[in-house]
Amino acid sequence: MRLLWICALLVFSAPAWCEDIVAVLVRSSEQRLQAREPAPADSARAAVVRASWERLRPLTELPALPELVVVRGELYAEAMQGRQVVASEALADLSEGERILMLAHELGHITLRHWDAQCALYKHFVPGEVRPETTEPVAADLGAQAHVQSHQHEYQADAFGYALASRLGYGMDTAYTLMLRLGSPQDTATHPGTRRRVAQLRELDARMAQGGLMAVAGGGTRPAP
Repeated sequence: MRLLWICALLVFSAPAWCEDIVAVLVRSSEQRLQAREPAPADSARAAVVRASWERLRPLTELPALPELVVVRGELYAEAMQGRQVVASEALADLSEGERILMLAHELGHITLRHWDAQCALYKHFVPGEVRPETTEPVAADLGAQAHVQSHQHEYQADAFGYALASRLGYGMDTAYTLMLRLGSPQDTATHPGTRRRVAQLRELDARMAQGGLMAVAGGGTRPAP
């Protein structure tokens, strides 16, 4: 999930007046989706991705799995607006375990209601209409707090996804391979560096081995069923 803390900067330069900040965030995510070409209905690779997604159905505590939208393009997955996951056909080129981990991570963003938290943070700083006089004074503080929140959400989604994937038999070897494939050695605006993410998963794996723990909302744990 791309929690765009730099959205503040985009907002300040965009003619978004008379919109509230959540409308701007929604518009941003919709534009990202529209920029991607949907996968053909008969795509064999898309079918592989959808089949992996369905494997998560018995493991989720949501009433139903969120909508999965499969698109063309490079390796990519993103939870959007707390209600759907967008993933590329390229996930079909991964091993099944890596694909499950990647999809479960995005499911974690939705289950843990990260979109709601992001919107609440932005509305805290920009409670009314998006105008230069309301956004410019809070740009630095909003950017800093959104950066922190984004990293927290990534750690939480990693833990959630790993806990689900482990119930399907995928462990640290799979997670390490995926992190090396996708991660950045250094922290970015929206994601912690690969080493930090792997370290958290190793710690979680050790805790799960000792007590059978599973990540849940808020980054806590409960006994796995």
